[in-house]
Amino acid sequence: MKCYDKGDVLPADYKRALLHLLTFQADSEYAGGQRVGENMQFAPRPEEAYRLAKKTMEEYGHAFYLWTLLEDLGIDVKVRLAELRDHPENPDPAKVNIINGFRREFWKDQFQCWEDVVMMSCVSTPAAVIFLGQYQKCSYLPWARISERIAREEVGHMGFGLWGVKRCIEFGGEAAREKLQRRVPKFMGMGMGMYGRPSEPGDKQSQNFDRYYDMGLKMMRPEEAQAQYLELLRKRIKEAGLQWVDDVTPDYDQRFGYAMDDVELDTRMLAPA
Repeated sequence: MKCYDKGDVLPADYKRALLHLLTFQADSEYAGGQRVGENMQFAPRPEEAYRLAKKTMEEYGHAFYLWTLLEDLGIDVKVRLAELRDHPENPDPAKVNIINGFRREFWKDQFQCWEDVVMMSCVSTPAAVIFLGQYQKCSYLPWARISERIAREEVGHMGFGLWGVKRCIEFGGEAAREKLQRRVPKFMGMGMGMYGRPSEPGDKQSQNFDRYYDMGLKMMRPEEAQAQYLELLRKRIKEAGLQWVDDVTPDYDQRFGYAMDDVELDTRMLAPA
């Protein structure tokens, strides 16, 4: 695997793919910070509010780290920030590139109470730990280095979820446990869908993924990442004092995507590849 560092001349195809993946993660991190911040309305106690505020700050931090890399690659990140800041309800997909799950129309229906907030971090965030952790070994070394810090903070977010679940049970007893348990399938489906559908030989998604994989920009196939997620999640569910749920359907509509052709990739970029 050939690696590149800051200032290296990047092959055109490699740079196009790198910009697509970096903008997708950076813009999504900022939108995620917006959505997590909106969940402050559900915080039941001051300590919960404090810990959720810390998570919100770190999500914005992830966007900042990645946008710094994009600036080095010639992307005007100020216009991306402005679009997300000024149009939080429905940012223009021609200007920013965010995961469907972080768009407000999807998010608002998923979060109705504090139990939803902590279950997202406890059950869905382990998927982000696996998904984002792969970039620590990617071929673009500035991204790999920043991903080490992001991965540590995502582990902390997962810990926040486990802490929050246990606090719900501490204060609410078995009624709270039952309320949390009912939410396992919803957030498990969200986590399972984060990686995209399993890659199949010859399909469009597989073709694009194979390019990224060969470039060292994706390190795990969707089915491999999902298997690691489910293994980690079993441990988290047990630690939380909840029960495993079988036959959950992955929610692919809010997945991180890469099934785009070169024309669409190019139109999403605000600087030439």
